[in-house]
Amino acid sequence: MITYERQKEILNYLSEKHFATVKELAKVVFTSESSIRRDVKELEKKGYVYQIYGGVVLEEYKNSVIPITLRDSSNSAAKEKIAKEAAKYVFDGATILMDGSSTVRRIIKYINQVKGVKIITNNQRIFEECNNPEIQLYCTGGLFLNQSNVFVGSSAENYISKINADILFFSSQALSDEGEISDVSEEETSLRSVMLSRTRKKIFLCDSSKLGMKKTFTLCSKDDVDVIICDKAL
Repeated sequence: MITYERQKEILNYLSEKHFATVKELAKVVFTSESSIRRDVKELEKKGYVYQIYGGVVLEEYKNSVIPITLRDSSNSAAKEKIAKEAAKYVFDGATILMDGSSTVRRIIKYINQVKGVKIITNNQRIFEECNNPEIQLYCTGGLFLNQSNVFVGSSAENYISKINADILFFSSQALSDEGEISDVSEEETSLRSVMLSRTRKKIFLCDSSKLGMKKTFTLCSKDDVDVIICDKAL
């Protein structure tokens, strides 16, 4: 298949699926991942696609919510490093808020030794992965977003508004050069805002792929956060 035809196939597939990984595209057009990466770079220069989270989206979807499966596989090593560092802040008896991000969810595997901890979260996958009987899990409830595996909406916000937490672990899709923290999801941003108001210590987890970016909905400033954990020096 010549380059033009291959790139056309990529665009056709993205028009149908909206999001795809490089590996997925390589299977679709029967070529190597290295060839796909070259095609994607050319298409991005022409303004047709946008590279994000280890995958590719059409330019028109770059400010849409990306499926959790695609986000989860992106910068995995960096996210593990950040989560492991964040786990050091957890102490016995703490009441902790956790948002729906894939980085925050990873903390669960590094706090197996803590006791008497309460975790309140809108992240459905935390309930699947937490196997420490010393941790009490509470769900915010609310509207379930299947694409992101999270609960959001007024019911979730009302539940959080009655919580007094020691620590909030949260993430977002962008941290601008000016220190503005933002995201493409209006619903998750709104819930995180309530979480920020109900905790004593605010810890922001941010892998370096999010640095220097701005998304549609502003959550807060870095000055509103107590600790920022990143895989690169800020």
